Amino acid sequence: MRIVIILVLYTIAFYWGCKQLGGKERKRHCFWYGCILTWCAYKHISGSIQAPSLSVSSLYISFFQPAGKAIIQWLGG
Repeated sequence: MRIVIILVLYTIAFYWGCKQLGGKERKRHCFWYGCILTWCAYKHISGSIQAPSLSVSSLYISFFQPAGKAIIQWLGG
């Protein structure tokens, strides 16, 4: 039930936000606004059910950190 309430509130926020946007590029702005709200809803729901989720640092932790450690070992550090 909590997830449904969260999704309904984000849907209301999207509808209200798109109504506030104007100008020639309204559709593009609504698209990016929707992308941001979708990411926020994903993070909110995964945090509320305590499930692991992807984040900006996931790429660093999974790829760049092991590559950096390999380079340091390769250089003799």
